[in-house]
Amino acid sequence: MQRLFSMFPVGLPGVGLLCLRLAAALSLWLAMQSTPLGFPAMEWVLEVAGFLLVIGLATPVVASISVLLGIYGVIESGGLAWECMGSTVLVALALALLGPGGYSVDGRLFGRKSVVLNGSGEPPVRKP
Repeated sequence: MQRLFSMFPVGLPGVGLLCLRLAAALSLWLAMQSTPLGFPAMEWVLEVAGFLLVIGLATPVVASISVLLGIYGVIESGGLAWECMGSTVLVALALALLGPGGYSVDGRLFGRKSVVLNGSGEPPVRKP
């Protein structure tokens, strides 16, 4: 799973990626509310995808799925929903390429760890 993420920045870049995740989830929810869906299970999939984007779990995978769902929304509407879905697709694509950031579940699970070596013969301690 580590290969999916380039890094997990904290500080202002981490906050920026958190805002990008929130924007992707919100724009996905709003765009799909205004676009007629082909089948009812799609609404459930979109709600789960939006929630996973907000908390930052499996972010590159979910963002890639969001890109595909956005393209599906444009195709399903006959190109009429491009105004709504264009920004959703671009934000989700940027998020899929950048990763979740340090303030996410992915960052907590797969982020950088530091190993502190003790000179007392005890096993090393991993700190997040």
